[in-house]
Amino acid sequence: MTAESTLRTSITEATPPLAPGPGSDGAILVVDDDEVKRLALRAILTPLGHRIVEADSGVAALRCLMDEDFAVILLDVRMPITDGFETAALIRRRGQSELTPIIFITAYSEDEIENFDRYAEGAVDFMFAPVDPEELRSKVTVFVNLFRNALSLAFQAKESQTSANQWRLLSDAAPIGIFRTDDRNRFEYTNPRWSEITGISAERAAGQAWDFIFDEGQRGQPTIGSNGDRCHRFVLCAEGPRPRDVLVTCTPIPSDQGGVAGWVGTLADVTTEVAAEAAMSDARDEATAASQLKSDFLANMSHEIRTPMNGVIGMTDLLLETALDARQRDYAQTVRNSAEALLAILNDILDFSKVEAGKVDLEDVRFDPRMVLEGVVDLMAGAAQMKGLELIAVAEASVPTAVTGDSGRVRQILTNLIGNAIKFTAKGEVVVRASLVDATDSSATIRFDVADSGVGIAPEKQRAIFEPFVQGDTSTSRRYGGTGLGLSISAQLVTLMGGSCGVLSPPGEGSTFWFTVTAGLDSTRVDVPAARVPPKLPAASVLVVEDNTTQRTVLCELLSDMGMSPVGVPSGAEAMDALVAACAAGQPFQVAVVDQSMPGMDGTALCAAIADEAGLALPVVLMTTLKGTQGNGEAVSAGIVATLSKPIHRNDLARCMRMALLGESLGAPHVVDSPGASSRERCTGRLLLAEDNLINQKVAIAMLSSVGYVVDTVLDGAAAVRAASEHRYDAILMDCQMPEMNGYEATAAIRAYEGAARHTPIIAMTAGARREDRDRCLAEGMDNYVSKPVGKDTLLAVVAQSVASNSANRPML
Repeated sequence: MTAESTLRTSITEATPPLAPGPGSDGAILVVDDDEVKRLALRAILTPLGHRIVEADSGVAALRCLMDEDFAVILLDVRMPITDGFETAALIRRRGQSELTPIIFITAYSEDEIENFDRYAEGAVDFMFAPVDPEELRSKVTVFVNLFRNALSLAFQAKESQTSANQWRLLSDAAPIGIFRTDDRNRFEYTNPRWSEITGISAERAAGQAWDFIFDEGQRGQPTIGSNGDRCHRFVLCAEGPRPRDVLVTCTPIPSDQGGVAGWVGTLADVTTEVAAEAAMSDARDEATAASQLKSDFLANMSHEIRTPMNGVIGMTDLLLETALDARQRDYAQTVRNSAEALLAILNDILDFSKVEAGKVDLEDVRFDPRMVLEGVVDLMAGAAQMKGLELIAVAEASVPTAVTGDSGRVRQILTNLIGNAIKFTAKGEVVVRASLVDATDSSATIRFDVADSGVGIAPEKQRAIFEPFVQGDTSTSRRYGGTGLGLSISAQLVTLMGGSCGVLSPPGEGSTFWFTVTAGLDSTRVDVPAARVPPKLPAASVLVVEDNTTQRTVLCELLSDMGMSPVGVPSGAEAMDALVAACAAGQPFQVAVVDQSMPGMDGTALCAAIADEAGLALPVVLMTTLKGTQGNGEAVSAGIVATLSKPIHRNDLARCMRMALLGESLGAPHVVDSPGASSRERCTGRLLLAEDNLINQKVAIAMLSSVGYVVDTVLDGAAAVRAASEHRYDAILMDCQMPEMNGYEATAAIRAYEGAARHTPIIAMTAGARREDRDRCLAEGMDNYVSKPVGKDTLLAVVAQSVASNSANRPML
């Protein structure tokens, strides 16, 4: 076999053509056995900037084609061994270069060409030598551009195929079903996971409407998103042990005309998620039901405990008002104190359960923080003075006097903190201070501090004491009782009111518990309410005699705020020295504020000493404890013009100073005391008491009749309705839980019977202590509310208010 035939055979058996890659640059192959002609053609083509490859024979040309593709081949016809026609035929037999453009260049004249068909069969064009340079460059440029365009299209096609293959691989491996539909919503493609979920093969799904897999009754309206996406949830009755919950989402494919060319979407098996949602819903319902059962249980337990507690506390109060010897009174007071302690525990548990259940609703009412502070301090003063503690309240002048918020919860927190301070302080003082932390046009953040001189709290326990059921001392020998719920409840209430709380307590140096609340500023407020404006006081020098350093400092601050010039001394002896020195300097004090209980020379002895010294006499305001007494005759002779009960309040002090400086009531001392100090007046009126518990009947009758009320009693709501229709009562006390007809039903019947002609005040008496209990009573048509166990003072005050309003509204005959 010849070399030429061997070459031709190798070309024929070459590998299939491959698409040209991005590295092809459109080179030109020049084939001519004459080197001079090749150089001439190179010179013509070089200005085009293309790469030029030369071959000196047909065999060399075929070898070049084995290495790369060319944009165009310039092929000489007359060459030894293998001429141009034979070379072109071999090139065409190779699949990779089957379509490569060939331009024959021949030295024959047109007259010498015998067979033009051979030129047409082997090439796309031919030119006579010598060639026209411009013509050659023009033709080569056309073919090079065509070649490069073909390369670009081939590369894009390859990339598209690669992307399609990759997308198919991703789709096939996807954990959710994927599908595509045409413009008529018929399936064109579904991935394996789609078939796995539905149990339908891709071949069976092809051409079917997208919703053929669902029952007719489930083909409802989908949820449509803002971008046209659609979302459907179905129950798919596929092959398997049970139906599957599936979620179908799909997105439109826009068409060139602006419509929808089809849809692509996903199908996800959400059976597990739906089951989890159902389980969560069931758990939530169970938790809600359990919470409601807990609340109902606590409410019922509250009622059951408060009902006998009303008898215990009420009867003990009545017993303490009778003639008892010392031992009997001590026993009765012990029973009373124990009952109050048990009631406090019950209230803590109820409050804690409401906070934990998220059922605490905050009120938004107008109140004065100073008055709230002073009211709580007055309430706790007795307990402090029984332990010999000084209880001091300070509201800084910057604290606003009209804010909006839940004053009841602020009072509850203060009561808890002050009560703890008194309980854990054996001697010394408890100081309660209110200050303004921050203020805007619409709100104010107020801080309350309760500082004591008690035992302090170890650093490692300071954070834990705000947790429920935790106390600073948990040992079996602990000295202080309690549930450990008070601080936890207070901390959670503070958080609900948008504040924070904490404690500062070096061990052995006492504790300072603090909390802040953010309250709204009342838009209708004035800086100081008219009822609280201190009278204008003349500038005066005041001697303050008080052995407690903190109380003395606070008194001097208050007097300075009033425009006076106070001087404080800690004892009676130093007070006498200060009085003598001031008189000698020609600047005598104009009034003295003296503490009654001081070591050595007490307040009474000091006042007597002042009165005995010629030239030292001056008006005296005597500060006493709640238990302190002072006879009028002795007071007048000692120059005492006013008696001021501790804890000291700003306005009370201002009134006493006015009496002393302006000479009012100089003949008899004026006592500024805590509420409830005056004796009860005799009352008149006929009341109806509807109460099924005989002990509670006995307690209420004894309390009401002790001040003059006439009380009729009935045992159930039906009897109360009959009695109210037969007699005209000044007020009706109605138990809410009674047999046959409860208090709510009885109230509705009485209101229906009375109509618009009259309105008898009805006071709810219930063992329900929750705010919702009170709200329900008022919503059912009752006028007022008292919670059992009810104290005598509270009951009489509410009844007196109701009787008075009924008398004012009753038409004159």
